[in-house]
Amino acid sequence: MTARNGTAYTGRPLYLWSVWLIATVVACTPLFVSSIPPLGQHFYNIVRVDILAHPGSYAGNFVVRWDPLPDLAMDLTLPWIAKLMPVEWAAWFFIVVELSLLSSGCLVLSRALNGRWSWFPLFSFLLLYNWILIRGYDNFLFGTGLCLWAIALHVALRRFTVARIIASSFSALVIYFCHLFPLAVFALVIGTWELGCFLQEGKLRIRSLVTHASASLVPLILPVVLLAHSSTGGLRGSVDFGFVHIFAKVSRWLDVFAIGNPPADVAVLASMGLTLAIGFLMRWWSCKPECQITVIALPLVALFAPFSAFASYGVVERCALSFAFLLTALVDVRASAPRLQRVGALALAIVFLFRIATVTADWRAAKPSIQAYRATFASLKSGSVLFQYKQDTTYPSPRTAPHRWNPYLDKVVALATLDRVLVPDLYLKAGQQPVLYRAENAALRKFQDDIENGDTAFRANDGMLRAWAADLQNRFPDLQTRFTEVYLAVFDPQRRLSETLTGWQLVATLPEHRLYRMLPR
Repeated sequence: MTARNGTAYTGRPLYLWSVWLIATVVACTPLFVSSIPPLGQHFYNIVRVDILAHPGSYAGNFVVRWDPLPDLAMDLTLPWIAKLMPVEWAAWFFIVVELSLLSSGCLVLSRALNGRWSWFPLFSFLLLYNWILIRGYDNFLFGTGLCLWAIALHVALRRFTVARIIASSFSALVIYFCHLFPLAVFALVIGTWELGCFLQEGKLRIRSLVTHASASLVPLILPVVLLAHSSTGGLRGSVDFGFVHIFAKVSRWLDVFAIGNPPADVAVLASMGLTLAIGFLMRWWSCKPECQITVIALPLVALFAPFSAFASYGVVERCALSFAFLLTALVDVRASAPRLQRVGALALAIVFLFRIATVTADWRAAKPSIQAYRATFASLKSGSVLFQYKQDTTYPSPRTAPHRWNPYLDKVVALATLDRVLVPDLYLKAGQQPVLYRAENAALRKFQDDIENGDTAFRANDGMLRAWAADLQNRFPDLQTRFTEVYLAVFDPQRRLSETLTGWQLVATLPEHRLYRMLPR
């Protein structure tokens, strides 16, 4: 069936939201097999939330310094919940909410832009499991979901300028505290949309120009002021644009939709490419005139975006992912070859189910590994310290090195913190988190960070590991007097390094690590 305006018939909202609810439950299936999914920085997030929920229990190793940071989605919401339930379940619930916000945000934004409900935004379910999720960037994904809803509200208030400015000012403030990057996306989309609306009016009137400019800029005033006065603002000089690496950026666009399961990754990328190509050949795609500047701007911004900014990495990948979600709402589908469209929709649904099935199987397989780590960490002496040495500090693409990301456990040592073990490997950085190491532990953190996040990534050999371990003992000769025990977790999933390490005793062999105890000197 087709609608009178020539676009694909959409049916009633009740049917659409019923399908959305069912698809959301299906999409969350991998989360039902494990309370702690193997999602990189998610391990850090769990620990940080527990510190914020019980600061007194961690006061010996960490300090809490609140600051108007633009990366606080979990930090502001979950500590209260973590006081009522285990912290891993609170973090688990947060992931469910962020996935729901992303897919539902595409639906409501499409409705606001196109004036009707559409099935096409359900394509967003195919994007939910991505490299950004695997890397554990929870605050970013949560903020992106809120961003989609905020843009929808902004568009829905098109005829009410004052209400639009007030609502978007509040939205921008909330998004700012979730994560800075979604705020940039929000500013880009409402700015280009307002410009499109202004140009569509046909008459270049000063009053209209001021109205649209105000609706674009006023909501950003308070977030910009907060950013300038926050510790994050001090990181503003660390931006790597990489203008000449255009092909590398395009490759990152593809990488972001892979998660380390080659059959499913190929199926997702191929289905996305075929959908895009067939849609162009059949002239299915349409776009509201006021959205055309936005649609043109998105790939250009993704192409010229920096690789890193404000000491955050993966900017190009974040652009590609957030813009892909946006395009499912910005683009509408014309009614053409309805049988082919139905077959295509069925094929995409099958690919989605295949993706979910493979992720569920992978996470179920990873669950015993995570449980083994937790059991081992629980056996460590309270008041000890646990360092980590990574045999491989590179971050290859999940398309070329799927084993590196499935499962992604190089940050799982963070969970030892929950057992009152100091882990200097936590990602706690001024300007990005409200939890920091105490001054007496800052040198340990810097020593740990220098080897993992140096200027040059490496794959270590036995000699490099021995030299690092010796340097650790020489630079910090008082470790065994400060801590009840000194442990070292060597990340070596491919078992390229020797088990023997001078001055250390092997106490456990874990799925991707070997755990050593420092011998008395």
